[in-house]
Amino acid sequence: MSNKKKPRYRNLIILYVLYIVFWFILNAVMRAIIFPSGTPKALIQFIPVDDVLAELVLVFLVFIPISGIIGVLLGGYILSPIIMVLHKFLYRSKKFYGIQYESEDKKFNLLKSGFYPVLMAVNLSFIFLTPEIISSILEADVITEIAITLRIPVFIRVLSQTILLIFTFGASTVLFSPVWLLRDSGIVFTTKDKVENSNETLLIKSIGEWFQTLLKGYAGIGVLFTYIFVIYDFVILFIANLGYPGNLLNIPSLILWLGLPFYLIFSMIPAVIVHDGLRKRRLSYVRKTANRIGIRDAVIVSFELKKQDERS
Repeated sequence: MSNKKKPRYRNLIILYVLYIVFWFILNAVMRAIIFPSGTPKALIQFIPVDDVLAELVLVFLVFIPISGIIGVLLGGYILSPIIMVLHKFLYRSKKFYGIQYESEDKKFNLLKSGFYPVLMAVNLSFIFLTPEIISSILEADVITEIAITLRIPVFIRVLSQTILLIFTFGASTVLFSPVWLLRDSGIVFTTKDKVENSNETLLIKSIGEWFQTLLKGYAGIGVLFTYIFVIYDFVILFIANLGYPGNLLNIPSLILWLGLPFYLIFSMIPAVIVHDGLRKRRLSYVRKTANRIGIRDAVIVSFELKKQDERS
């Protein structure tokens, strides 16, 4: 039997293909239910397609993933050194720094690492989702037909937030890309007084994990409050539009809206592949930068378990 290794990105590519299939199926369903007599011609001006649902699919399958790739590159090469310098400046002599080299080539965990950037992107897009922004980014015909004629205002908000996600997805990836890179690079710190002449528990932590802790709290709590407002707003709009035939379509629109973090994470796959494909080059870049600011020593983490002596 041959012992061939599986292609490194096979599973991610399969997931992305399924994600593409999901959007084409959803496109067909929405075309049949929401726009049986034909879709409005254009969603926004800068996408050269005169079909709202086709543009929606393009945003999720092309524009948002490209935004994520740009965010990965900018965050890794620009923000990572800034975070290292900032951490050393804040803690100065209170910390020891070093590099924990690992021979194991770890695979990227999409769900574990990509979920919080997606939450932050959703939260940021909701913050900017005001009536003024909606009217400025969507074509007037789309707003008139969906929100006024069909009475599906929730779907208008889904479309608006989708456009905003092109920008907020890249912004959140810029912030979280250094987390992935600094964590992979093995750059760690520990408290100096815990190393020397102390009986306290030894703490060794990655700078990437330190920065992620700062971001995760905002991303998680922010989305929780966002969803509370979304559901509250939906109830108000649904009651106001009772009796209109299109009002029931606000329910699947809400489900589509609330499900954003769970399927948007698959838009992260191209960025993940780029991040992993450039891993060796980017690790070399980060470690050279660390060397310039005085982080040079190799760190070997080991521990052993000892039974406590029993006393009578």
